[in-house]
Amino acid sequence: PPPRALARAAAARGLTLLTNRGDTLPIETPPARLALIGPLADAPADMLGPWAGAGRPDEAVALLPALRDVWPDARIDHVPAVPIAGGEPARIEAGLAAAVAAATRADHVLLCLGEAASMSGEAASRAHLSLPGQQQALADAVLATGKPVVLLLFSGRPLILPDLFDRAAATVACWFPGSEAGPGIADLLTGRVAPSARLPVTWPRAEGQIPIAYAARPGGRPENRNDHYTSKYIDLPNSPQFAFGHGLSTTSFTMTDPAAEGTGPITARTTVANAGRRAGTATVFLFLHDPVSIISRPTLELRRFTQVTLAPGERREVAFTLARDDFAALDAALRPAVEPGAFDLHLGFSADPAALRTIRVTVA
Repeated sequence: PPPRALARAAAARGLTLLTNRGDTLPIETPPARLALIGPLADAPADMLGPWAGAGRPDEAVALLPALRDVWPDARIDHVPAVPIAGGEPARIEAGLAAAVAAATRADHVLLCLGEAASMSGEAASRAHLSLPGQQQALADAVLATGKPVVLLLFSGRPLILPDLFDRAAATVACWFPGSEAGPGIADLLTGRVAPSARLPVTWPRAEGQIPIAYAARPGGRPENRNDHYTSKYIDLPNSPQFAFGHGLSTTSFTMTDPAAEGTGPITARTTVANAGRRAGTATVFLFLHDPVSIISRPTLELRRFTQVTLAPGERREVAFTLARDDFAALDAALRPAVEPGAFDLHLGFSADPAALRTIRVTVA
């Protein structure tokens, strides 16, 4: 495909739908009046991110012009409201008032918040992973109107926003989508493209959980809320905000209990079905765990994943074959070794332990 078409497709495929209450997305009927609020609604240079390569800011397309092309008959009230960071108090106060007025009048509210491109990449660490500047105050003011709000979050890292994830009608992790950011986001918002991206990281609830990863090794005193002397936080769950591999579609998928055959190689099979009314792409992950080993191994080790695109009501078998070497780990001499015996294979749509389907196999 032509470069810009490829960039548009890549932008849409990189958007991760984190939350979507009441099927807020997609917006299939063009709105009569739309409030497009936030400092990143029309920030083409920031769409390129910190590693722009050959990207040219003057050729990047932000969300505002893209929505004007997609919904030419809609009245779009664009209110930047506050800068990404900093700002004079008087201008911030006026911006917040304008944002509230626009949200109150609108049929749909899109809130574009997050980081500038310069806040990520080399030599751009942040100690506090909240929204910079007065963007949290902007979010609070807009959400207080009671209108359903779609939060479009631009960033180079997971941001700690548990309150906004709970209050927004839908949330999309847009990251830095590139030259065709606006058209790619518009394709997802309107349903032209179904969301298919999945998180490549574990998204923490709080900064105190960092580092956090699905591949942690088991502790001697695993979390038990009924036992004070176990490995847990006293002020929040151990679980992340969103697990590795999390990402919603605008349809729903089911998976059967897995079956397995062989002792090395071993093939695990499951059937995935689209239980919703829209076509969509499911990502299926295969993790393994060695419950008893000489050297303790992570609770989940990713070995395979695949994507399947299904029409409404369609079902398809997914099969993963693991060779003997896939069960290996480094021994005390730092050499790959396989300890024969029982292994647990976990299949699921993310690394959320509560949603995984497990089968035990034996490696000869």
